[in-house]
Amino acid sequence: KENLLEEVYWSKMEASVILPILKKKLAFLSGGKDRRSGLILTIPLCLEQTNMDELSVTLDYLLSIPSEKCKARGFTVIVDGRKSQWNVVKTVVLMLQNVVPAEVSLVCVVKPDEFWDKKVTHFCFWKEKDRLGFEVILVSANKLTRYIEPCQLTEDFGGSLTYDHMDWLNKRLVFEKFTKESTSLLDELALINNGSDKGNQQEKERSVDLNFLPSVDPETVLQAGHELLSELQQRRFNGSDGGVSWSPMDDELLAQPQVMKLLDSLREQYTRYQEVCRQRSKRTQLEEIQQKVMQVVNWLEGPGSEQLRAQWGIGDSIRASQALQQKHEEIESQHSEWFAVYVELNQQIAALLNAGDEEDLVELKSLQQQLSDVCYRQASQLEFRQNLLQAALEFHGVAQDLSQQLDGLLGMLCVDVAPADGASIQQTLKLLEEKLKSVGKQILKMLKHKGSFF
Repeated sequence: KENLLEEVYWSKMEASVILPILKKKLAFLSGGKDRRSGLILTIPLCLEQTNMDELSVTLDYLLSIPSEKCKARGFTVIVDGRKSQWNVVKTVVLMLQNVVPAEVSLVCVVKPDEFWDKKVTHFCFWKEKDRLGFEVILVSANKLTRYIEPCQLTEDFGGSLTYDHMDWLNKRLVFEKFTKESTSLLDELALINNGSDKGNQQEKERSVDLNFLPSVDPETVLQAGHELLSELQQRRFNGSDGGVSWSPMDDELLAQPQVMKLLDSLREQYTRYQEVCRQRSKRTQLEEIQQKVMQVVNWLEGPGSEQLRAQWGIGDSIRASQALQQKHEEIESQHSEWFAVYVELNQQIAALLNAGDEEDLVELKSLQQQLSDVCYRQASQLEFRQNLLQAALEFHGVAQDLSQQLDGLLGMLCVDVAPADGASIQQTLKLLEEKLKSVGKQILKMLKHKGSFF
């Protein structure tokens, strides 16, 4: 039995395209077999005139379903002529040689109760026997069991084999939809995956970019395949337990092996595709970080450094120093925005370093080091400039106080007032001494601030 579970041959003809014709049930494969294990093909002719073109299309489609190995066992064709005219039956039998493979070994024409003219029928089949290439027999429905076991015949011929044509047709539509989608998806995933494995990095990225998104969602197709496989297996088991069996689920007609094979291939390609997506996402994230790092570095080394170079003076007064300090605060504010980006980038890089692959560690560490060096260097220059302006402001403040005290001292020295007595002289000298001490302290303080500039 396992040898029969080979890959099912799938025709280019799709059931969905010829659905109105297939619904007419002009012919069907019930799943039954003859005594040589050949499949039974049934053509149920009716009172109405059979459209031979539609019958031919139906037969072409049905005979594309079994495997080549199954076809090699031969077919037994049952032409049910009980509700048809002899000339129609004859036309159908003659047509079989054009649409049925050469492996057809027997055609059973089920005759009506009102027996056809024996001379005519015998003469016609005898005349065409050599050209047909297969044996044709006339048989009553109740005599079919001479050639086919009752369990392999449908109820129409007194057998016990259950066949539901619409159920079979619906399953064919599901089979073909899944097969078509999964085959197309496999081609797309293989193109994406193989493109990511070949060529240099630039070619690899370009290949993935051009074919990155499959036309259908792999998860949806996989889910549909699993549901289909589950139903096929369940129906088969139910049939073996004495329930209502689905006859075409026999080995040769069963799509289960094909579904399993497609699912295995899909899982393999989808797993590879997910890895490609992961690598792509990681590469994209790394490129985005690299781009942001260069934006920070380029601004700090470009416009940021230019701003600091343009603000080189310390001012010649308190007001001038205050104006320079205000300008410096504006520069610091602009730098703060870029430093915030640096903090965010540093966190992202640290996260990637903890979870990244070894091949990315060197590049990530290099980016992190470059970013840190530039930011710390610029922050150091900002701090130095801020300290310098603060010292300049304090220096100008001390200088202003000293100037005022010197003015007061000079005023005391230049007052042309004769002292009234010795006590006045002592008091004046004391005040002068205090002024000189205060001026001396301011001079020392001023010299101290002067030293901070160098």
